[in-house]
Amino acid sequence: MDLKEMRDEQLGRHPWETARAAALAGLLEPCLHQGMSVLDLGCGDGYLSRTLFRHLPGSRVTAVDPNLTPGQLALLRERGEWIAYQTELPPEGSRFDLTLLLDVLEHVPEDRDFLTQVVARHTEKGGHVLVTVPAFPALYSGHDFSLGHYRRYRLQELEGHLASAGLAVVAAGHLFASLLFPKYFLFKLLDRSLVAAGVGCWKGGRILTSILEMWLKLENSLMILLARRG
Repeated sequence: MDLKEMRDEQLGRHPWETARAAALAGLLEPCLHQGMSVLDLGCGDGYLSRTLFRHLPGSRVTAVDPNLTPGQLALLRERGEWIAYQTELPPEGSRFDLTLLLDVLEHVPEDRDFLTQVVARHTEKGGHVLVTVPAFPALYSGHDFSLGHYRRYRLQELEGHLASAGLAVVAAGHLFASLLFPKYFLFKLLDRSLVAAGVGCWKGGRILTSILEMWLKLENSLMILLARRG
């Protein structure tokens, strides 16, 4: 969750968040192991790290977000002692088995240079990097602007950034295809850019949440399978 969307966790998680976490867990499963070190850049409220690594014994997670306030840091540190939350990057040379850049690059003006520096300074030899970004430049809207997004990406463009950073692309694809038209309608045609609360203000009931979550999880599983088959 983007910190601009952060709300009381008791309101419940948006089905997009829970389905996204499930998809990322499946993608990461082959490279997860006990005692691994993880760098979560742009961690937001820490939901993904808490979800993905809570059952991984001995894992060490450094979660970084420069926009965390002192109050948010205190709250997040109370939630999980095994995650080290901070607002600055670790010292150069601190290397990690897995680096997460989940919806981060779109916030960075010089995204290619930033990615290259992160990989060179913090990724262990033989380590893995997982990157997610908002797709399709045609969908860029006032909602993106309100969240501090500089751009949306085409898949080939992102793969080019990864290659220039010295990474070999193991797998690439899209998620949440069924949300493309609703996003275009709400944020492009209706220009609901003032609704910046986004996923942070989900108030759907238990039944609606379960249905949407199940649908999105099934859809993402299908899209991952299709991507793996080319």
